[in-house]
Amino acid sequence: MKHLFFIFIISSFLYSNNLKSVSIQLKWKHQFQFAGFYMAKELGFYKDVGLDVEIKEFEKNTNIIDDITNQKSNFGIDDSSLIYHKLNGVDVVALFPIFQTSPITLITQENLKTLNSLENKNIEFSTNELANISIKAILKANNIQINQIPHTFVVNNFIAKKSDAIIGYSSNQPYYLDEKQIKYNIFNPKDFGFDFYGDMIFTSKEFAKNNPKIVSDFIKATKKGWEYAFSNIPQTIDFIYKNYNTQNKSKESLYYEANILKDLSGFGKNFAEIKEEKIKEIANIISLLFPQKYINTNLDDFIWNEKYELINYYKNNYLKQKSEFTVCIHDNMFPIDGATNGVLTGISGDILNKIANQFDLKLQIIQAKNIKDYLQNTISGKCDILSITAEDAYKQYGTINRSNSYLESNAVIITKIDKPFIENYSFLENKKFITRYKVFQNYLAHFYPEINIAVNTNIEDSMSKLENDDIDGYITDNITADDIIQKFGYGKFKISGILGLNKPLEGAFGVINSKPELLEIINLGLLDFNKKELEQLKEKWKVSRYTTVIDYSLIWEVISIFIIILLFILFFLVILKKHNKELNEWLNSTIEGIAIFENGELIKANKQLLTILGYDNFEEIYGKSHLDFIVPWEYHIIKEKLQFNQEPYEMTFIKKDGTKFDALVKGHQIDGTKNIRISTIIDISELKNTQRKLKKLNIDLEQKVQEELEKNKNQQMIIFQQSKLTEMGMMLNMIAHQWRQPLNNISLMVNTIILKQKKDHLTIENLDRFKSNFQEQINYLSNTIDDFKNFFKPKKEKELFILRDSILTTYSLVKPIFDKNQIQLNFNIDSKISYFGYKNEFSQVILNIINNSKDALIEKNIENKLIDIFVSLSQKDIIITIQDNANGVKNSDLEKIFELYYSTKKSLNGTGLGLYISKIIIQEHFNGAIIASNKNNGLEIIIKIPRN
Repeated sequence: MKHLFFIFIISSFLYSNNLKSVSIQLKWKHQFQFAGFYMAKELGFYKDVGLDVEIKEFEKNTNIIDDITNQKSNFGIDDSSLIYHKLNGVDVVALFPIFQTSPITLITQENLKTLNSLENKNIEFSTNELANISIKAILKANNIQINQIPHTFVVNNFIAKKSDAIIGYSSNQPYYLDEKQIKYNIFNPKDFGFDFYGDMIFTSKEFAKNNPKIVSDFIKATKKGWEYAFSNIPQTIDFIYKNYNTQNKSKESLYYEANILKDLSGFGKNFAEIKEEKIKEIANIISLLFPQKYINTNLDDFIWNEKYELINYYKNNYLKQKSEFTVCIHDNMFPIDGATNGVLTGISGDILNKIANQFDLKLQIIQAKNIKDYLQNTISGKCDILSITAEDAYKQYGTINRSNSYLESNAVIITKIDKPFIENYSFLENKKFITRYKVFQNYLAHFYPEINIAVNTNIEDSMSKLENDDIDGYITDNITADDIIQKFGYGKFKISGILGLNKPLEGAFGVINSKPELLEIINLGLLDFNKKELEQLKEKWKVSRYTTVIDYSLIWEVISIFIIILLFILFFLVILKKHNKELNEWLNSTIEGIAIFENGELIKANKQLLTILGYDNFEEIYGKSHLDFIVPWEYHIIKEKLQFNQEPYEMTFIKKDGTKFDALVKGHQIDGTKNIRISTIIDISELKNTQRKLKKLNIDLEQKVQEELEKNKNQQMIIFQQSKLTEMGMMLNMIAHQWRQPLNNISLMVNTIILKQKKDHLTIENLDRFKSNFQEQINYLSNTIDDFKNFFKPKKEKELFILRDSILTTYSLVKPIFDKNQIQLNFNIDSKISYFGYKNEFSQVILNIINNSKDALIEKNIENKLIDIFVSLSQKDIIITIQDNANGVKNSDLEKIFELYYSTKKSLNGTGLGLYISKIIIQEHFNGAIIASNKNNGLEIIIKIPRN
């Protein structure tokens, strides 16, 4: 025995020094960004799995991809550009990302607060075209053209304002800028819908295929190193500062870096998680940024399949040498374990049998006669596998390791049947209990220190003591309790209480420690059992009793009722089919595209949707998701919108032929369902294109107007044109507000039709009513366009008009905006007062003034927003008074507000044209006057025009 022990010690020593040498190439210089690798090496996590890991610092001209594929290094780190290389046919596999969100960010000078402000600015970019893909994505998505200048990888040029922005790490450059009190802005790609992985660990496909065990062990040890690093940041920083500080970083900068990176890693939430869906989203964005013909478009083998590779590895190596193993089961633990006719049964038996089939194992059963026999079998090394070991009971043997858990159970108290159910655990005091297992005694003593519990391995003796009232209860697990009660008498005993609900007992297989490969195989097999399947196994083997009573008269009654219901359903289906045909005709007559999704997949759409998206038939889009019709950079928006019912919002869609267009969308979750959602869209690309053109015109027009004013300041037609264009942009915004309510009404009617159809309440009368309502809403949309068209229709002829009607018509154009901002407009106008003049120009003056009041009320956040309009007659003049309660303007501004380009608005919306144009119109086209004054906590504008 001594010789065997000596041989074991020597072999263990030799094994500990027979480490496999592997290397990992870092993507940058030593810093906390790679802390997990340092700590896994320092704390021996790599050695524990038989690896000697060399950590290579990044050097100039290092090509990580080439180094890995050419076997110069075994593992590497790259950002999401790794996906680009995979698309181009490079044989690499991703193991896991260290950061769920990349720390790469765009840092700009203090005065550059918006993306648009970066137009034609100098930004420090890496010379590598693939670096900083996420930053390129947000710039391209927003059509921002910039000047790329070489990256210095320090902040000196940025501080000296030699660059307008730099690409950096949120864990690095901001610290040095804060240290020097330099103000800046940060644009994170995630905030714009481009959430990329950061620092993806990868290896070559060839290395992973030939060395799956090494890859798996490297992953486990590395994750363990990161868990330590993030859980023990101070100790980790001390170690890096002393041993890996080639950049001479301060401890403060390392702390800053550590805290930022810990948050980005998802530590404690989804650390190291890699999702195929997210990989494909990133691949789609890369395809748009770098359009070309890619080799690997599906990326099916990009994420390393650890389970599949390890199963093949063990089958083709370890199990070729040995495939027969012994399984030790207890003498009396059914239904957890057991054996019948030489076949394993019970919960553990079902699991082991499935694993044996998967790996072609041959299992030899060793069944103990009693607990003493079971312990002896285990200690003597007869057992390769133990069917069950609870909590840390395996440690008592000294030769057993524990697998992953496969069973959860609670301790229960079995008492005599006349005892009450235990609700208050003060009952445990001054009572005597027995359990069969030492692990139960330790477990209960931890949670219930006052409990008096002894261990008795003889279950017959324990139950006899319980029956004779020598003890108050027998404590075992809730799984074997039913079998014990059945064996010793349902009429005598029952379960009277459950213990340790907050911390269930966990059961696992025990595996002899001389066969670590077998433990890996067991754990791989357990991956095939999810929590639901394990619960089903547990329920399958629980002892249950059923009493079946067959009432044939009731059966015939049920059958008769079923036949009647069936006939009714058939009749209803005939009627419903007819109504559905009519309903489809109505749906196909709408101006909007309608789509119905179930569980995120498209199940129905009208013809207008097909037309909008450019498809010929519904089969082409059946089963697609919302994301299939949206540009990738708006994925984050649609995902957020899908969580709730929404007011109409704008999205960018993709047609079948790849062209993009703007659409107005409204989504609604159908009440009473969890997974059915109806979405409606209207193509507003022409409207948006007009807005874009107007926006561009507005950007350029101020410069053009200034140039013309320098030539001839009296050329007022140019100013009128600029004002008109500005108001057209405002009017388009008003049209959108005018259309929202009818669109909501149409969507609501469609939802009501669907609901009535679903609830079988859809009648012909309903359909007629909906038809009328649809037409009413469509007429309203058409009339709205006519109103705005008439407003902008140029008229050079004078006409007789009623002032009240003109003012009310003007107000109707902005009423939705006023209502949205809770602005009350009061009128006191005699309906008989008329004027012969330019009606549209008069309306333009009124619109300019009430819009200015509206902006002031909103900007100053006035609580009770009011605008009053009075029209009165004097002997010579018609007097129009417009007054708000927006606290007026500074006295120094009163004389200037009618000047060209003078604006009191703090926002960027003021052009200084509205009141100037109004003054020109009143003075020159109406021979009148316009004055402004502060009155009653507001601004009062009085217009006087001669009576005619």
